[in-house]
Amino acid sequence: MKTFRRLYTVLFLLLLISRFSFGAEWNIIRGEKLKYKIAFSSGLTGNVKGGEATMSVKSSTVRTGNHDTYLATLYGATTGVIEWFYQVENKYETYIDVNSGAPLMYRQAVRENKYRSADTVFFDQNNHVATYRHKRITIPPNTHDFVSMIYYVRSLEASKMKKGDSVNIPFFTSDKVIMSKVVFNGIEQIRANNMLVSCYAFKPQVGKGKVFNQDYPATIWISTDSKRLPMLIEARMKVGRVKMELLKSE
Repeated sequence: MKTFRRLYTVLFLLLLISRFSFGAEWNIIRGEKLKYKIAFSSGLTGNVKGGEATMSVKSSTVRTGNHDTYLATLYGATTGVIEWFYQVENKYETYIDVNSGAPLMYRQAVRENKYRSADTVFFDQNNHVATYRHKRITIPPNTHDFVSMIYYVRSLEASKMKKGDSVNIPFFTSDKVIMSKVVFNGIEQIRANNMLVSCYAFKPQVGKGKVFNQDYPATIWISTDSKRLPMLIEARMKVGRVKMELLKSE
């Protein structure tokens, strides 16, 4: 069960760090919704549908304290055969300041078999402090959470990146700030959701361990059009391969 828990955590991380903007100004789109399917494959199991994930932004802004915010949600759950022996239903929410683009509050509710967890983080971006479980933690300027990071990186200027270039992305998790290195792997033609798509390819640093046997086991393919959609994520594990594929965008 720990293996599947790590796997789903990695998949969500890969999805969150995958959305780069290449030269065009980009703003959060209210009402946007992206739906993904997750599948596993190995020599023993063949291809097995494993779950679904959805990213969405509320159609209207939400008042948080004295600020207008975008409410963005990431939801993921297991489906099909996988649920017979391991069940996951996780929901992550972030409230992003309309003016600064930085998060003011982050909430998560995790259910993995009998395991349950619910947490809230409050960000004081002006004073560089995050409050987590009544603990005040010093954070760098413009610190992002597990979900807000996806919307922040979509606004980054990366039009001059060359194959082999990398970006370090910081985000707040539990009681600390994590840095992840993402390497640009050039432009590739891939097939996703029965379509041939031109994509930017990225390889995020995950690290070796019980699940992966290399530091860069995954590739993320992002469409080269103006929408910059994460079309496909594929990760090679010690026991097989996992694939996360875009089904629908609204």
